[in-house]
Amino acid sequence: MWFFNGVLFQITYKFPLSMEKDEFYVLYRRLESKYGKPVKYVKPWLADGVAVWRFGDVEVELFAPWVSWEMYLFYTHLPLSEKADQSDAEVLKKETSKPKRGL
Repeated sequence: MWFFNGVLFQITYKFPLSMEKDEFYVLYRRLESKYGKPVKYVKPWLADGVAVWRFGDVEVELFAPWVSWEMYLFYTHLPLSEKADQSDAEVLKKETSKPKRGL
């Protein structure tokens, strides 16, 4: 789970995955029956398997890396995710703009 300013903006689930990717298809069919056709779909055959659904401010992504024993399901609130990314970029810029101290 990821939080920004005390508000939950992303939930990540991790599932076991076989090399045949059967689990991806089972979960994909369940999500498709609930949310309809995904806006993006890449079959997990010699590539990372990806299925993305969007509704309102929420994105649901099913991700199965090509060579992995795990797959992931992400629920993300997009506006808060963007704010968190901006905040991270500001902190990185601030920290990397400090003068470097040598040995």
